[in-house]
Parts: sequence; structure tokens; C-alpha cells
Amino acid sequence: MQNAVGWSPHRRARSVTWGTVSVLVVAAVVQVDFWPLTAYRLFSTIRTDERTVTRLIAVVDGEDRSVTPRGPLISTTTRFVASLPEADDAARATMLATWLPHLGLDPADVTSLRLESVHQVLDPETLLWSDGTTEVSWQEDL
Repeated sequence: MQNAVGWSPHRRARSVTWGTVSVLVVAAVVQVDFWPLTAYRLFSTIRTDERTVTRLIAVVDGEDRSVTPRGPLISTTTRFVASLPEADDAARATMLATWLPHLGLDPADVTSLRLESVHQVLDPETLLWSDGTTEVSWQEDL
């Protein structure tokens, strides 16, 4: 049985299959990165042996406490930590009032907060990250 163009269903299926395979091969050979056809290098070169992490440090009773993400609320919202310096006072107060109790800290006990950018290097033998230089990017007394 043929359609209006005169192609049988088998011929049309082969054309679609060969066309799809051709596009995938061209994307791989030419190293084109366009969605949904991406080259492997898009994902293979984004990890290196160096990184910079942002840490939120709370000062409680004169002691520095690294605010470590724990639990689903904190681990899914830590991407907002870097936006603390630019946040208006109401948004910052809401973020801190939400985060600190979930981290086991009473907001009333926190006297100061700061953001640190820590450059880390991966040890190729142990595969553990070690801290390098630390830079304070924001600090606020509460």
C-alpha cells in the first residue's frame, strides 16, 4: 500500500531511520553541542581537579560554625547561599530564619555571618578535596 507521495510504509520508515542515524553521526563527528544532540565532551570536561566552594559561616558565642547542609530543605536550597549579599533585608531574614533552625542553630545566638569562597584541590591519589586559599566575600554582624 502506498501513500499520496507514492512511498510505502517500509520505505518511509527506512528514510526516517537513516535520517535520524545520519543526524546523530554528524553531531558526534562534528562535535556539535545543540540540544538534544550534544557531543560527549559537553559532559566529560566539566570536572577538573580544582573547584571553588562557597561556605556560610555562623559565629555563635565567639566560635565559627560552618553551616553544613543537612536534610532535604537545606540541601535543596543551598544554591541560594551565594545570593545572600545581594538579597534585600526581608529576603535575607527569611532565608536565615528558615535555614538556621534546621541546622541546629538558634538565630538569636548567631552574632555574625560570613560567606567564604574556598579554593579546593583534588588529591589524585586519595581523591579527597583539600582546602587552599580562603577569601571572605561577605560578612554581616547581626
